Amino acid sequence: MGVCSSKIVEKEFSSVPVVKPGLKRGTTVMHTLGDSAQVADLGSKLVNQAEDMDREMDGSVPLLALVAHDNMKGMMKQFALVHKALLKDFRLTGTGTTCKMLSSIGLQPVGQTKSGPLGGDQEIGAMICREELQGIFFFRDPLSAHAHIADIEALMRLADCYQVYHCTNYRSAAAVLTVMHDRLKTAAHGGVRRSVALPEGVAGLKQLTEDPQAASAPEVAAVPA
Repeated sequence: MGVCSSKIVEKEFSSVPVVKPGLKRGTTVMHTLGDSAQVADLGSKLVNQAEDMDREMDGSVPLLALVAHDNMKGMMKQFALVHKALLKDFRLTGTGTTCKMLSSIGLQPVGQTKSGPLGGDQEIGAMICREELQGIFFFRDPLSAHAHIADIEALMRLADCYQVYHCTNYRSAAAVLTVMHDRLKTAAHGGVRRSVALPEGVAGLKQLTEDPQAASAPEVAAVPA
């Protein structure tokens, strides 16, 4: 690449609005996976990560990323219109076209990324790694091939690693958004509502994974306020 082309690329990427980080998070479970011995206990680590993500969301306004492939943009707009009253209580980001759509219906994204094929999925993945993002609503086109399929799969893998909410169709997104908003309202009134359900008498997922017998309790309830 010549000097002129390099300057053009540098200028292009320097103009991308940057999503400001959320609250500073502490070291979570994913940061402990540094060697093979720790990775061997991955199942237990991930369930504890899920609990960590719930706890870290307390007191902050969650950031959601909305993404839709070209043939799914109409569905995403319909989703945003129907759930506008809920979405306005969250911080929103996403790829450029989706954010323009959100702005057109009265929602105000806090920033946007490039389109998926130009690195937008990787930018959203970076937000997950920095633990700035709490949910992804990614309406994928299931009937078309995608040149950046590797980026899409990498994004979904990171969502699983960090136990971030991620939904790829309308119904699951509607259900998760409703639960997240309900929890947000509960927290606003001084309560704590978590997405991770625990058997009665179990203080946390760590106890559950270390003592499987604790799961024998018949009653299952959310972590109390």
